[in-house]
Amino acid sequence: MKFTVFAFLMLFASHSVNAQASPSPSKADQTNPDLHVDPSSAKVSLGKATLIVNPLTYKGKLYVGDYQLTVVPYFFMSETGVLELTASDDAMRKLLGGTAVPFTGKASNNKQGKPKAITGTITPTTKTQGNVTFSVETDNGPMVFNTTYHFGE
Repeated sequence: MKFTVFAFLMLFASHSVNAQASPSPSKADQTNPDLHVDPSSAKVSLGKATLIVNPLTYKGKLYVGDYQLTVVPYFFMSETGVLELTASDDAMRKLLGGTAVPFTGKASNNKQGKPKAITGTITPTTKTQGNVTFSVETDNGPMVFNTTYHFGE
């Protein structure tokens, strides 16, 4: 879930560098494209958890969007909610430079609003896409998701 934050970092960093190189950047140059995270799954005891993240939109120092987690055969554990991924300016510069970057965030379940901690690493393969691994802390231990990301509209 939180893996998308680092994808955002890479794109945002490239826009920050462009804005600094230009004497008077336009508002269009400073906008950050949406972050798209590909669907992924993780093994759970006798089953599988599938995660779908809607495109994440940059708001301040966060990428924010909705998620859906489906757990089979434990449907009662399935949930929807809001994902927030954070990143520092320094992390964005490193990501833009082609370096893997750790990130954090939270997922808030719509049923109870209880946030789950998210940690992960985002690894760029190009300036607009790459791989992401993230871990979601749950009452039953961490769920680890490995997937890819890209920036776009």
